[in-house]
Amino acid sequence: MPAEGSDSLVQVGLPDGKITSETPVGDFPHAAAAARNGRIFVVNEMASTASIVEGGRELETIETAFKPGGVAVTEDGLVGIVGVRGLTLEVFEADTLESLGRIDAGEGPTHVRAGPDNRFYVTDTRGDAVLIYGARPEPERLGRVSLPGSPYGIAIDPRRNHLWITLTAEQSVVQFALEGDSLREISRYPSVRQPNTVAVDPASGRVFVTGKADGQLQILEPR
Repeated sequence: MPAEGSDSLVQVGLPDGKITSETPVGDFPHAAAAARNGRIFVVNEMASTASIVEGGRELETIETAFKPGGVAVTEDGLVGIVGVRGLTLEVFEADTLESLGRIDAGEGPTHVRAGPDNRFYVTDTRGDAVLIYGARPEPERLGRVSLPGSPYGIAIDPRRNHLWITLTAEQSVVQFALEGDSLREISRYPSVRQPNTVAVDPASGRVFVTGKADGQLQILEPR
């Protein structure tokens, strides 16, 4: 996990929660994602760079769009990075670090997750939408799903092909089914206040939502 205040990537072992390594990276690391080749991609928001970490050390840094805030990696090793202030999604090859291109990502993108078939799902928080992208041979927008309520946190359940998104203005979390270039809403759940982050346990299907306002953790058992 990125530690913004100490400009480092902290790796924690499970289930004991012990710190296994702490790697210096760039200025204000905001998000991280791991690729199958063992590399971890850390986006440094204030530096507008991404650090590539492997074996507990920073191998290289690459330039990104202005103030990157989200990063995700597909199973095929494509890295998607959202520039929060740059308003773009850029896709890189995890092995070569070659950029496949940069594309518009709405009015105020914040986070991104990787799905099947090399798709990326971006929460456009200011634009009240979820944006769906293909990645090869270059990034292209495949769809846009309107979602009023300031969509922010996002997670994918790969076993069930479900997408979960928090609505910070509505104090709720929405469950979608992934359907090609679109999404089908399944259900909505009331959430803790200011639900900034959501995560899914693929084994059980349980959903975890954090509420920044009160420092609470909510656990959902979806139907």
